[in-house]
Amino acid sequence: MEELITYLCNLHFTKLEAQIYVTLLEGGELTGYQIAKKIHISRSSVYSVLDSMHERGILMLLPGEPLVYKAEKPDTLIPKLKRQFSENADVAQLKLKNIAKDSSQEQFFNLKGLENVIAKARELLLQAEKEVYMNTDFSLHLFEKEFKILKKRGVRVIVFSFANLNCSGLDIEFYSHYRGECIEGHPTRMMLVTDMNVTLVADAYEDRPEFLGTVTQNSLMVSIIAEHIHNDIYLLRLKEKKNFVFDETITIDTMLEKR
Repeated sequence: MEELITYLCNLHFTKLEAQIYVTLLEGGELTGYQIAKKIHISRSSVYSVLDSMHERGILMLLPGEPLVYKAEKPDTLIPKLKRQFSENADVAQLKLKNIAKDSSQEQFFNLKGLENVIAKARELLLQAEKEVYMNTDFSLHLFEKEFKILKKRGVRVIVFSFANLNCSGLDIEFYSHYRGECIEGHPTRMMLVTDMNVTLVADAYEDRPEFLGTVTQNSLMVSIIAEHIHNDIYLLRLKEKKNFVFDETITIDTMLEKR
């Protein structure tokens, strides 16, 4: 009996509700007075609980005087409770997801380590629904599985790199402005934007070989990284045009240019 009461309590019955339900299953059709007597509580305590259980469909109320109660059959009640729980869980999940999205929108989440950067990049890629922009010298075949999934979904993937990366067999738009110091197999940077909604930026260099990065939905940061990747591609296309020379007549003599 106690074990059964515990199982019902796990289904969001109160202990008294569980006792009443089991008592009615055992006793059949009972009045409130009879139920109170069997479980040794006052009638005033039992009637408000009976009303609540009736409203929730756990008990049936038979017509007549005095009022007589009957337990809903377990084969009917338990599937109904399962269905209600599942429906409520689905709604709660959606609402909680929206809350989590709103609360994280302007936050910055830090990453440490190459494997964590790769794992987060894969996660963000799989969340993409429309477009992906990437500037990286990582081996693109690290993300081959994700690129294939995105292709099936019709997601556009645009990749720029200063390294001469191998993109054979990858159905992506690839732009390369090869610099000798950027070599595939020695990754130093990852800039990723998905759906103009979230960005991942991470890097490592000689004085700090461990990868550090950040992920955010901050709209300004997302725009800055997306614009950066686009401008790299625009500049590459300009250089490919005839008679275009990228020299001191274009540069503005800054620390950035002298890196």
